[in-house]
Parts: sequence; C-alpha cells; structure tokens
Amino acid sequence: MSAFTFKQANRRYHLMFWPAMAIYCGACIGGAFLQRMIGDDVIWFGVVLAVLTVLPIFVVLWLMWRYTREADEYTRVRQVEAMALGGLVTVGAAGLIGFLQIYEVIPQFPVFLILPAFFLTYGLSKFLRDGGKCD
Repeated sequence: MSAFTFKQANRRYHLMFWPAMAIYCGACIGGAFLQRMIGDDVIWFGVVLAVLTVLPIFVVLWLMWRYTREADEYTRVRQVEAMALGGLVTVGAAGLIGFLQIYEVIPQFPVFLILPAFFLTYGLSKFLRDGGKCD
C-alpha cells in the first residue's frame, strides 16, 4: 500500500515539476544569451551551461520515478507503461536517425532533441492510454 493517496502524490509531483520546468526554460534561454555574450572561446563555460541546463531535467526524471513509487498500483502501471512506450519510441527513432546519418540520407541531427522527443512521446502515450484525460 502506498503511503500517499493519488491526490497527494500528484500534488507533490506538480509542486516540484513546474518550478523545475521554469528553471529549465530560463536556463535554455539565459544560457543561449550568456553563450553569445561570452563567446565560444571559453569551453569550460559551455560545459557549465550544459550541466546547469540539464539539471532540472534530472529533477523531473527523479520526480517521475518518485511519483511512480508513491502512486497506487493502478496509477503506477499507467505511469510505467507510458514511460516504457515513450522510451521505446524515442530509442527506436534515435536508432533510425543514427542509421540514416551513417548512410548519409539525412544531415547531422541535434542529439539534444532526443530529450524533448522522449517527453513528448511519454506524454502522448500517457494521454492516449488514459483515454484523453489529464491527471
């Protein structure tokens, strides 16, 4: 039995999810501006910007894991199935893109777009699995 009700687990998830996404968006936009101001000459600065930009994504992935562990069995199954389907579609697409690049059918693809692709496919699979309802 879960220590949290569905409503409590959902609330805990959203209380940290939205601030993490706000920080992520700010880091994406602010990082791009800072990189232009500083320039490409300072490699360590680019590394710091990349790490700081992706940290909120690790927070969201941890939140997804925590939410899954806190939720009831039915919600847990729905969540895990959506994450698995999102991961399968994303990994399959990444493999296809990689081979299309190897065979020089398409130009180089920005790898960082795989991250939002996972969240898009995860969200769509959860939405469709839940019959078009949002939690």
